[in-house]
Amino acid sequence: MEFTCLRWSQLPRIALYMDQVLLVLNQALEPLNAGPGPAVTATMINNYVKMKLAAPAEKKKYDREHMARFLMICLLKKVLSMAEIAAVLELLLQDRPLEQAYDLFCRELELRLAALDGPDSQECPPVLAAAIRAVACKIAVEQGLAAQSAPAAAE
Repeated sequence: MEFTCLRWSQLPRIALYMDQVLLVLNQALEPLNAGPGPAVTATMINNYVKMKLAAPAEKKKYDREHMARFLMICLLKKVLSMAEIAAVLELLLQDRPLEQAYDLFCRELELRLAALDGPDSQECPPVLAAAIRAVACKIAVEQGLAAQSAPAAAE
């Protein structure tokens, strides 16, 4: 699957109002959106802010930091709970600034999507193979997050 994620340098440099944010996000996510509606709505954005996954808008405008977070959240929510997304973003941002973390996220996503074109078992239909890969990845995330929180709980 060929997909190019907007890099940090490609995100708008000026702060945007909600309708502009939705336009940019939905255009960026359109190649991956399988549903009939938009990939992201104003209600979703407001919920991400309420859940403290992103900072509130400043004077009703969202900046490039917001855009990067919203793109990562929208993609991660396809398979992770909001609590898992918060934990994954915390890990991603632990040792690097948002600019580097976001570009790392984009590169890794593109690599993983490109790898989907690899061969599956001939007995397994491609959609089922993709679903099984998703389950395996979800299990890996859950176990990884549990391992991350285990040392903290022991302290």
